[in-house]
Amino acid sequence: MKRDELIKKLKQYFKIEELVCPHVYNKYREEQMWSFFSMAALETLLVLREYIIQKPFVINNWKNGGSYSQRGLRCNICAIPKEKTNLEKVYISGHCTGEAFDITVQGMSAEEARQLIIKNQDNLPYPIRLEDGVSWLHVDTYDMGNGKKITLFRV
Repeated sequence: MKRDELIKKLKQYFKIEELVCPHVYNKYREEQMWSFFSMAALETLLVLREYIIQKPFVINNWKNGGSYSQRGLRCNICAIPKEKTNLEKVYISGHCTGEAFDITVQGMSAEEARQLIIKNQDNLPYPIRLEDGVSWLHVDTYDMGNGKKITLFRV
């Protein structure tokens, strides 16, 4: 699928402010913001939303007064990367490279969503990682090179 077609389909489910932090949203035009995500991340997000889970997602909700602002793309001045930098810790998160989303699925626990993805992993367009043992659904498209469609990890 071409990038512009993919973005058009994603816009049926997400506004760009749901996928980026407020700093990025306030600095860049919408077309630029979509370009910050890898094709793998965008296509995986669409497949998860449209074919595998088929329920509404909450990623970032800061624009509507919610508390989530760092669950999609995080920039260097977002609290989490900034804190790591100030502590002189290396921080190479998929959230900073356009490869990761933290998702709340409406009407489903994170564990239920993880199990549904695992059950339907043959439908995934790319290998993904799922963070295990957390109360949100973390999905990233870092390919661990292990030949597996899904790698579970803990921080």
